[in-house]
Amino acid sequence: MSPWRRTIFSLAAALTMVLLAPAAQAAAAAGSYSVSPNGGTVYRTNTVYSSSFANSPITVPAGATVTGVNWQFTLSSYPSNLTRQLCNNQRCETLWTFGGNSGTSTYFNGDPATNSWYFRFVLVFGSGSSLINPPVYAYTHNVTVNYQY
Repeated sequence: MSPWRRTIFSLAAALTMVLLAPAAQAAAAAGSYSVSPNGGTVYRTNTVYSSSFANSPITVPAGATVTGVNWQFTLSSYPSNLTRQLCNNQRCETLWTFGGNSGTSTYFNGDPATNSWYFRFVLVFGSGSSLINPPVYAYTHNVTVNYQY
């Protein structure tokens, strides 16, 4: 092959690599997982009760970030003054459910997908703390985390 053809061939190969590099970087892989924290039964007013922490699976790649969260919980009752929050290791979002017990969130987008997840509940009523009869029992919780890496 002549030196001129070798140069043209090398330039064409280099140009192809440069043009394809941004497309390769823009393509990200995606995944999801579900966890089910337990508990969080509310026994007293003005006291924060938390479910257990549910860790992300060890198969979630390091550096993966949240792109959306679906959540669901089931309680024995839904008093209007019951504050409900979904939390990860960094922060909590108040869930404005208006009669529902499931929804989606983009609040956690960009957070590490390797977080632990839990729910917090507090029945806000007057001042001080008093027993609730009957308590608000927490039955099931589920968090589905979508992520990219």
